[in-house]
Amino acid sequence: MSEQEEKVLKIEIYTSPTCPYCPAALRMLQKAVGIYKEAINVTEVSVASPEGQKLASIYSVQATPTIVVDGDVKFRGPPPSESQLFDEIENHLDKEIIRKTTKKRQSRKQEIDMMYG
Repeated sequence: MSEQEEKVLKIEIYTSPTCPYCPAALRMLQKAVGIYKEAINVTEVSVASPEGQKLASIYSVQATPTIVVDGDVKFRGPPPSESQLFDEIENHLDKEIIRKTTKKRQSRKQEIDMMYG
């Protein structure tokens, strides 16, 4: 495994096709990929599939969405705020990556502030 691959933060989101919160959580993670680029790897796991059910059992997923960051369950049920999610992601990233993405994150925060006052 190369040094670059070791630095990639693995994020899994467990979803259900009937979950009303999953689309919003997925959109937030897509925004995170837009900001943090190849520093994070987001994988959607559908609990509706047999393979997804097996993987979900590892983390005792009983609510969707469930967001697992670097092997630890961080959020269950209704998604966190985008700011909380990004803070959690940054807790696991190298300081240099955070420095490089600060401007993009601030720009995104301004967009949210304009939308929601």
